[in-house]
Amino acid sequence: MAHFILTYGYNDTPLRAERRPEHLEHLGKLEAAGSLVLAGPLADLSGGIIVLAADDLEAAQALVEQDPYTRLNVTKDRELKEWKITAGLKG
Repeated sequence: MAHFILTYGYNDTPLRAERRPEHLEHLGKLEAAGSLVLAGPLADLSGGIIVLAADDLEAAQALVEQDPYTRLNVTKDRELKEWKITAGLKG
């Protein structure tokens, strides 16, 4: 299992607030399935970071594409990269 970091910003849209419950539900499902490591907005609320556990980049991208925030274009400048953890949490 590899780890992937998704970073993103937010588009200026009311859909962010409207669809937040669906976004959080999606994250909850990922967590229950063992695919979500960490997630949350940046302190300045300019964007967020999600750490995923997946077999490969393609599988991680599929998880991102299922998120209502991605499907509704609430987020922008999404970047998904594999992360090689060398110290700390190794879930």
